[in-house]
Amino acid sequence: MRIHIWIRSVFGFTVIVKCILAASLVSKPDEKVHDQEYWYEQARISLRKRLQYATDLRPHAKNVLLFVGDGMGVATATAARILRGQRMGKKGEDHDLAWDTFPAVAFAKTFNMDAQIGESSACATALMCGVKTNFETVGLDARGRFENCFSSFSSRVSSLIDWAQESGKSTGIVTNTRITHATPAALYGHSPSRYWEDDSKVPPASRKSCKDLARQLIENDPGRNINVLMGGGRRHWLPKVAHDPEQTKEEGRRLDGRNLIDDWVRDKKKRSLKSEYVWNKGQLDKINPNQIDYLLGLFSYSHMDFEADRDPGPTGDPSLADMTRSALSILLKNPKGFFLFVEGGRIDHAHHYNNAYRALDETLAMETALLAALALVNPTETLIVVTSDHSHVLTMGGQATPRGHPILVRSGICYVLT
Repeated sequence: MRIHIWIRSVFGFTVIVKCILAASLVSKPDEKVHDQEYWYEQARISLRKRLQYATDLRPHAKNVLLFVGDGMGVATATAARILRGQRMGKKGEDHDLAWDTFPAVAFAKTFNMDAQIGESSACATALMCGVKTNFETVGLDARGRFENCFSSFSSRVSSLIDWAQESGKSTGIVTNTRITHATPAALYGHSPSRYWEDDSKVPPASRKSCKDLARQLIENDPGRNINVLMGGGRRHWLPKVAHDPEQTKEEGRRLDGRNLIDDWVRDKKKRSLKSEYVWNKGQLDKINPNQIDYLLGLFSYSHMDFEADRDPGPTGDPSLADMTRSALSILLKNPKGFFLFVEGGRIDHAHHYNNAYRALDETLAMETALLAALALVNPTETLIVVTSDHSHVLTMGGQATPRGHPILVRSGICYVLT
């Protein structure tokens, strides 16, 4: 996994560096199961080593932007870079994506504690909580066991959003997947299964003891204090008796009878917080960021549309760049700064569908969102990290492929289904 970090005039934001370093560390195979303190200490050791070589110690970043391309490995980024150049009328190979010009580049190992090949929830926990964990668990250390509710009680770990809120910063999550999906869930959730997005997915014996991820997001800290939440997945917020406002034939999936969207709105009103809920692009375009401090945007029944399929009209989905701009318009008001997570989550889904075009197009959509953010923030006080939670299979091959060969035509890409 490649990590691009913009540290133009700040040395770093310690907690996010701790997460990235811990995510890349290797444990010895004969050692016992490690809890969170093991990984924190390993990160401190790595940080101290790196600080010995620092010649320009500057203040911590006021703001942090973390862009994660889900499933965006090196080959995906390379092919997307070429595609962007070719769309601009160039040969493509010598083009640079926005993050290619960042001054620092690093790699991270993405294995899970019990798996050689990582998946999103465990990889996101390592990336955003600084702790390696087990396959398909989220927000827990390695003592958490898959689908074991009891194991989650003592294994919960804090995240970048916890630490940002403790510092008085505003926080936000933007994704084009379901907001309760594996990667964003690591920022607020603690679950022995990434699939417990609503209570219908939680085994009946565990429902009284373990909350689903959607409930955690609106009831628990830090989720209920996140200023901006935008993505998809209304189905996990709505009860079975409620029809989706967009896909009217579809019902919610909650079995507890609760409408968590209404609960989110009610909570903000009860605490006298200026808030708004929106569910399409037209409504998002009309918000006045000066009049609200909390925004919930749920733009689709499940995941949001691929950029190639997106309806740009007012009843359609906003783009990743649209959501990023709207999020920043709210978060930038805090004089103490902000932490914003932006996920290009559908890169991974396109890979799962064996769809090279959409995987690369989604990568470029995330770059467009990054460019939108760069136009709004002050780089002298903002730490910008672009990375992935894990890679995915995409192979570029062909010895005789000439410069400028269309990247999506014939021998340009050999795409492997996993």
